[in-house]
Amino acid sequence: MANALNAATKYVATHRPDSLGWGPVRALGADILAGVRDLKSHGALDLIVWGSSTLTSVLLAEGLVDELVLCVYPVLLGRGKRVLSDQVAARELALVSTKATPTGVLINTYRQVGTLRTTARG
Repeated sequence: MANALNAATKYVATHRPDSLGWGPVRALGADILAGVRDLKSHGALDLIVWGSSTLTSVLLAEGLVDELVLCVYPVLLGRGKRVLSDQVAARELALVSTKATPTGVLINTYRQVGTLRTTARG
C-alpha cells in the first residue's frame, strides 16, 4: 500500500507550495474549490481528503463530495473538535457499505442523497 500511495499523484491544499516534496504532487492553487472542481470535471480518480475537518466542511458545503467515509472508533473522549463546521447544511445520506475491523472500528461509506427531509416517510 505504501508503494501505491507514494506513486500516486497527491493534490494538496497548501499555502506553502514550496513544501511539496513528497512527489508526485500538485498544489490545488490559491482557489482550492476551483482546483477541486477542475479535477472533478476532468474525471479525476478518487480524491481523498485526509485529516482536514476544515477542508471537508468546505467541500461538503459546496456540494463537491460524492461519498463520505466515516470511521467510528470504539472510544469516547467526551470532548474535542467537531467533525463538521456550522456551514455544512443538514443533508440526507444513504449507507453504501460498512465494515467492522477486528479492533472494533466501523468504516461506513455514505453517498449524498440530498437535502434532509423532515417529513415522515411512507
